[in-house]
Amino acid sequence: MKNFILCLGLCILLCAPLYGQGYMAEYSEYVGKAEALYTKKEYLESARTYSQAFDKLGSKGLSKDRYNAAKSWSMAKIPDTAFFNLQRIAEKQYYDDIDKISKEEDFNSLHTDKRWQPLLALISKNNENKLPDSFFRAGAQPNSYFMGVDKGAGTDGNNVITIKSIDKSIQGFGTVMKNIHPEKYLGKRIKMTGYLKTKDVENWAGFWLRIDGEKESASLAFDNMKNGKTDRSVKGTTDWKQYKIVLDVSEEATNIAFGTLLAGTGQIWFDKIEFEIVDDNTDRTGPDKETTGLDK
Repeated sequence: MKNFILCLGLCILLCAPLYGQGYMAEYSEYVGKAEALYTKKEYLESARTYSQAFDKLGSKGLSKDRYNAAKSWSMAKIPDTAFFNLQRIAEKQYYDDIDKISKEEDFNSLHTDKRWQPLLALISKNNENKLPDSFFRAGAQPNSYFMGVDKGAGTDGNNVITIKSIDKSIQGFGTVMKNIHPEKYLGKRIKMTGYLKTKDVENWAGFWLRIDGEKESASLAFDNMKNGKTDRSVKGTTDWKQYKIVLDVSEEATNIAFGTLLAGTGQIWFDKIEFEIVDDNTDRTGPDKETTGLDK
């Protein structure tokens, strides 16, 4: 749940919110009702209530809720809708837990269906390309992109993460991100460096770094290479190049979130993200309005 909240915070900073808080509250309310109905073994009503939840977000939903909806539809003996939900998270959200879905007893009735083995094959492929080291997918339109591993495409022929558009036209963005604890950086100025390569980026791409505090709706410091002191965003086709972001980590920081984003169509690769503490003579790249208690 924390990852979801942090992703939503990133969306607020980069673009207009995708959904209002009221819609999310209604979504959560319907999901809660659906879970309770499933527990009571009222599977058909549970399944229908999950559908109502997805309708609140314009036919969208979290992967775990789609998975649970498929369980309810399967237990209600309506395989078409069960497969619809499973196929959706496999194709759009790159669901990759092949072991879990293979052992899920609620899906036993689906095993003889001709759609079952192709579904498992897709999930197995997702598993092979799953993101490493606690990275996860996020953004305003993450389902418009493939986000996974490109084997041998790194700066040294190593495996790297890539983000590639799969829709012809995209108004939002997709990002691969990670959270780390700020403990060793509290009260320090940090520099994040990383290598980025791009191909046919129509809008823009870049690294981003965000310092979070107790309040989930606002960040203490943020730079995405576009809204900083200068626009350093990357466009078009470029070879591997190192980029940097420098921010202050407040003593009140509770999380450091970072990643790489692609806005619009194209493809990007990133490699060798590193952090180091720098002195106050190293200029910050974030906006001048940033105040974290370290400004000199």
